Amino acid sequence: MKQPYTILVNTSDGFDDCWGPFFTLFKRYWPACDAPILLNTERKSAQFADLPVHCTKVQGENEERLTWSECLLRALDQVQTPLVMYFQEDYFLDKPADDERIRKAIAYMLEHPEVKHIGLTRHGSLGPYEPYAPVPWLQKIRQNARYRISTQAGIWRVETLRSYLRSEESGWMFEIYGTWRAHRRDETFLCLKTDQANSGPALDYLHTGIIKGKWLRGIKPVFEANGIEVDYAKRGFYEPKPYLLHKLELARKLLERPGYMLKQLI
Repeated sequence: MKQPYTILVNTSDGFDDCWGPFFTLFKRYWPACDAPILLNTERKSAQFADLPVHCTKVQGENEERLTWSECLLRALDQVQTPLVMYFQEDYFLDKPADDERIRKAIAYMLEHPEVKHIGLTRHGSLGPYEPYAPVPWLQKIRQNARYRISTQAGIWRVETLRSYLRSEESGWMFEIYGTWRAHRRDETFLCLKTDQANSGPALDYLHTGIIKGKWLRGIKPVFEANGIEVDYAKRGFYEPKPYLLHKLELARKLLERPGYMLKQLI
């Protein structure tokens, strides 16, 4: 039976060393997944045994390198289903996926067109949340929530995700400025309840396997437990910075384009 959603794994060609580990863990921890899979590459192709992976190859041969958002917009042009489940190549599953709850969430979105997004992980929006009266296993991401727009794993209506993207934005800009845009739009964004009483997240992984191009140290035991060998010397390991310094660097990046930032506030 044709599924009403597509798995979209957002990546770039420089992260091709993540693709093998990603799909090894994806197949191991979500064997029941039978949706088509798009790997959003720039020019590279790849195949993975027993998985219906199609590479988007969105970058033209003789054009300037596309931005993060331009790549994602072109990938969405290739999605042939009303819903898309967003992943990134370093979301390495480390626990069994709850296929039943995922299918339940997808069915709910199909039955309720007013629902634009359902988050599936313990990551994503930082809240605040509020009860969602129609069903007890979902909660509403409030309109003023931090990271109301998140690039963590979740289900989107294709046109909703497209409507929040701006071609000039990077991934981190999309989360920040997209959230500002979402604060002004009265749309229903939901997420699964992920506490133990609700069986945890439907999809679980370390928040991100790679930070600023380097491996997160916590990913090493995940790979070792699953028999995955990686040359960590190629990327090295990320050394965390103090929280305040991280925030200052983010503020500096935003202020590099003050005109654009002010435009997003209007």
